[in-house]
Amino acid sequence: MTEENKGGRKNHNAYIIGINIGVLALYTIISKAIEGGVIIDAFFIAIQFVSCIIIGLSARKWVWVLTAFLILLIGFSTCVNFLDMRM
Repeated sequence: MTEENKGGRKNHNAYIIGINIGVLALYTIISKAIEGGVIIDAFFIAIQFVSCIIIGLSARKWVWVLTAFLILLIGFSTCVNFLDMRM
């Protein structure tokens, strides 16, 4: 087995996590500019969390479940920060 084949699986997992966090950042930035964006942001976080859990369980890949909990953690802290800034 060459060294190129050894790292292929890790790179695929990093792409899954990176793309999901990038999507989270994109709709968080967009919702920040909208009035009432905290509710919209929380709604999208919930959708992305549930979809990652479903994909993870159906594909039996734990990287999706890990990504779901990262999205929940990062998204919840972002929503709390939005609420703190508005008060």
